Amino acid sequence: MSLPFYYRLNKTISGAAGRIMNLMKPRSADVEVDLSREPIRKILLVRGNFRMGDCVLASPAILLLRKNYPDARIDFVGSPMSRALFQNLPLDRHYEITRRFPDASWAYFRLIKQIRSAGYDLAVDVSGSQSTMGAFVVGFSGARLRAGLRGKKDRWLNIRLPKPAERNKYRILPALVAALGLKSEETRPHIALTAEEKAEGKRKIDAAVGPGGGPVVAVFVGGRASRHKRLPAEYFLQLAAGLDRSGAKIVLFVGPEEKNLIEIFKQSLGQGIPAIYEPSVRMFAAMVSCCDLFVTSDSGPMHLACAVGTRVVAIFQRRNHHHWGPPESLARIVFRRGGPPVDEVLNACVEELFHGGVAAAAPAAPPRQDAKKLA
Repeated sequence: MSLPFYYRLNKTISGAAGRIMNLMKPRSADVEVDLSREPIRKILLVRGNFRMGDCVLASPAILLLRKNYPDARIDFVGSPMSRALFQNLPLDRHYEITRRFPDASWAYFRLIKQIRSAGYDLAVDVSGSQSTMGAFVVGFSGARLRAGLRGKKDRWLNIRLPKPAERNKYRILPALVAALGLKSEETRPHIALTAEEKAEGKRKIDAAVGPGGGPVVAVFVGGRASRHKRLPAEYFLQLAAGLDRSGAKIVLFVGPEEKNLIEIFKQSLGQGIPAIYEPSVRMFAAMVSCCDLFVTSDSGPMHLACAVGTRVVAIFQRRNHHHWGPPESLARIVFRRGGPPVDEVLNACVEELFHGGVAAAAPAAPPRQDAKKLA
């Protein structure tokens, strides 16, 4: 049986389970509460998504809730990706959800049993949208206070928050925390790398790009093809060659969905520009943190680079950059419907590197000649 069949079957079972739960549990009544005055000792945060970008963008909820409740137990429900990304953040426990068939159909009931036994005071869906999974886990968590956005999926909540006026993903969570009546502030996503991880990341980057001066630019070639975010391989080949001629040191990263292209990149770029697939998400983050600039289309690694403090040039093909794009303090967005020309992105990178304070004070290395000339 094909994976699409498993996916459809799992959705059918999950949908049936949801309808049964609707019949078993009546709509919860709203409660009036001042969370700043409530005795909150145990908090559950929920973000049931498996994409890297969505996981990274949930991290401000951990930081903001911890500032409001420094002594509380704060746990998180998320994917294996968020478990890896949230290491060293101020969490007490991470519950892991799965999408493997057939476990995905029944594991949630075991998860709910575990969660209910903890006796949470507050559970919050931190998706910043109407999440079926978030509403289900929060609603059946057994928490005294259950918060999420108002809408079709708020049946089991008792704190129903209005949809934030903010549309940008980097500002929605601070707005949601403020809507809870708690102290909030603008904060970037955060991945807490250890000194050892950063040192190993730098060692790997140095080994890849070789000795010599010049800023290090990482180029990520991935993006979700199903959402029309992926650009052709030739686009990044031309971009990498142009950056190489500018005097920067280039490392090309591919994601798991682009591994089959890595030999094409290696053959086209020659020995001077390495093409790398790094399977460990934390080591990938550590390597990115050691680069001066990260160039990517709209993708999960775009948010990851922002979370480790590396300046980003973000390439958008669709007019959704106001919603998904990082703020100017973290990134420079280059947008053109269907994809901006390579020269436009290259000019933005050169501006960031040599006129925006990104590059080190040392003079750039002379351009290398080993990248193959591209049409």
